Amino acid sequence: MTLSKSADEGRTDTPKIVDWYMNGMIEIDPMITHRLTLDEINKGFDLMHAGESIRSVVVY
Repeated sequence: MTLSKSADEGRTDTPKIVDWYMNGMIEIDPMITHRLTLDEINKGFDLMHAGESIRSVVVY
């Protein structure tokens, strides 16, 4: 059996995590392996399926 958070819990945690990031309490930028445009979204899925991406961000 695997336990995980529900989608509702993630939604309520997001503002807190954003605040931590904005206040410099956590570093997220070093975890981003790729920055892609919206036109490159399929490349992002290809990277994910190939195991070549840890965290990608779509910039639009």
